[in-house]
Amino acid sequence: MEIKIAQGHNPPHNIHGITVVIDVIRAFTTSHEAFLGGASHIYPVATAEDAFHLRESYRDGLLVGEIQALPIEGFDHGNSPWEIRHTDVRDRYLIMRTTNGVTAALRARDSRQVLVGALVNARATARYIRERDPETVVLVASHPTGDEDVACAEYLRGLLGGDGISLEQARERTRNAFAARKFLDGSHPRLRPEDIDMAASDGGEDALVMGVTFEPVPRIDVVRG
Repeated sequence: MEIKIAQGHNPPHNIHGITVVIDVIRAFTTSHEAFLGGASHIYPVATAEDAFHLRESYRDGLLVGEIQALPIEGFDHGNSPWEIRHTDVRDRYLIMRTTNGVTAALRARDSRQVLVGALVNARATARYIRERDPETVVLVASHPTGDEDVACAEYLRGLLGGDGISLEQARERTRNAFAARKFLDGSHPRLRPEDIDMAASDGGEDALVMGVTFEPVPRIDVVRG
């Protein structure tokens, strides 16, 4: 198994392997929380306009997302795992727009399989990949400059048998990441420190594994729970 780490919004081609798109703060931490709460699936979209347009066809969808970390006007929720934990999402689906994770996931079509993840489900995702033993694994740290996604990728690489870091190191780098600061300094009431606590959490090997399909429209589902 060859393991590569990439960073940014444009995952490399990986037609013979599994690509994991990582967004710790906060898209795929939020997604994992939604599935824990009973959400049926998530439609990732590139823009707020796409989200509003898609809801015309999927009227029961909850609009979730952010622009520059802040909630989008007209959306039901921000990209906040804390908000989703305190929302009844049972049997609902989400329509999600985020800056990094969703953007990168939508551009990862050239892979045999695309998974999405964060620190919370890293161990479960690694176990899923080990069981399938693909030829190549590409770990995409979706934030173009953020350390938290790189830390998660390095932790995952270690779990897959390559050079890696410990869980505690990954958690510490998440808490100390530049992207975390605005959640911890009280600068905005919708940017909560609880989101960073949840982003730095570990759901163990029994966490949910999430995957993306692209036809007829891009969709995130639990592939193993």
